[in-house]
Amino acid sequence: MSALAPFAPARLTGLFLGDVRNILREPVMLLVLAFAILPLLLFVLFQKPMNEAALNSWNIKEISRYVAPLVLLMPAYLIGWITGFLILEERDEGPLLALDVTPIGKNGVAIYRAALASFMGGAIALISMPFLFPKIGLLIVMTLVILCAVQAAMVNFTLPAIAKNKVQGLAMTKVINLFSLAPLLAFIPSPWRFLSAPLPGFWIGELIQNPLAGELSLLVLLFFAAVSHLVVLLLIYRFFSSHSE
Repeated sequence: MSALAPFAPARLTGLFLGDVRNILREPVMLLVLAFAILPLLLFVLFQKPMNEAALNSWNIKEISRYVAPLVLLMPAYLIGWITGFLILEERDEGPLLALDVTPIGKNGVAIYRAALASFMGGAIALISMPFLFPKIGLLIVMTLVILCAVQAAMVNFTLPAIAKNKVQGLAMTKVINLFSLAPLLAFIPSPWRFLSAPLPGFWIGELIQNPLAGELSLLVLLFFAAVSHLVVLLLIYRFFSSHSE
């Protein structure tokens, strides 16, 4: 099976329309898809009242600065959850086994779903950037968009790799979503924060923080961000492939 097999126009159209039908008939997945868009809307509407409330109640200045990385990354996790859950659903109900004897194959379906999650996660991140980080340069903006897209693909592969069925998949999302908090570790005002370097999401926080206070140069940050994401994505994909045979 070629990795490009799912992306033939006719196959891609069929896979996409099938996914649309599956999502529309599942209220839970529709709700999750809505939640992927909702955080940005709430952030835009309530950023100023949120900052004022945090300052008055807890004496925390600009709490939105800490919320923004979560608003950026959470949609990628939610969309990766949707596509990963579709794989679990097909594995439970049998269609995935049938697809294994087609030119696409089980891994081909997963690769297509990862690409779909990446595209949607990256698109939402791109739309979000001017509202969340209006002062960050274009290079960091595009890097963050790509990294969010990669994170969506990670979740897409992680969920069906670890969970054996849909029930376990629902439970696993609570654990997987905790990794979306990793960018906050970059806000720790100490070099000890680099103990979090194995977490790809940590480097997203570092890139956001870098223009303000970074011990590492921008090029070094870009290098580590790219390497950490690619290495973890490859490891997760290999783990998924070995457990889907």
